[in-house]
Amino acid sequence: MNNETKTQEVSNENYKGYQIRVSDLGDQSRCRYYINIISDRLIALKQKYPSRFSHSIGKYCFAHNLEQAEAHVATIKANIDSKANAKQQRLSENAKAREEFVNPYKVGDILYSSWGYEQTNREFYQIVSIGNRSLKLRQIGSVSVRDTSWCSDECAPTKDKFVTDEINRVNIVVSSYNGKASHSVKSPIHGYLYKHEGGTHYRSWGH
Repeated sequence: MNNETKTQEVSNENYKGYQIRVSDLGDQSRCRYYINIISDRLIALKQKYPSRFSHSIGKYCFAHNLEQAEAHVATIKANIDSKANAKQQRLSENAKAREEFVNPYKVGDILYSSWGYEQTNREFYQIVSIGNRSLKLRQIGSVSVRDTSWCSDECAPTKDKFVTDEINRVNIVVSSYNGKASHSVKSPIHGYLYKHEGGTHYRSWGH
């Protein structure tokens, strides 16, 4: 690759969002053919932020002869097709899951979040309205049920004890993996929300 005068481009094509370029490095090279694969997205990023890409981009491989180079290109295209088909299948499964989804929540249900680094934070929300794939929530308070150790306890939500008039609208994200539908609800503050099924929840603070 250092002897630019002997490097000649054999082919350069865009295949389903990827640029596939084959170059002949000349007789003096250990592996004569160089195959470079770059996505259109990466090319756009390099054009937008050239200072971040001071070296060659994309993936590459080598071939000893033109027949081997063509076989590499065929394999690259097959992998691109496979990824595109898998993506399309995921999109179709997700669309079907959203269409068949029945909102399992009801007004009055309580949801909670659990998040934190070196401590466990809890927020509780009560559902005040539901949509097909959405919820409207108001935050409620909690009470400490018992201490568990230094700076930690077990707490429980206090239903109908709203701590703010603010109403948060959140979407229910429905997806499918290997044909099995699932959903998640992102917290208005941090992390995800889970349905409170009774009992208490561990929390900690002060670290």
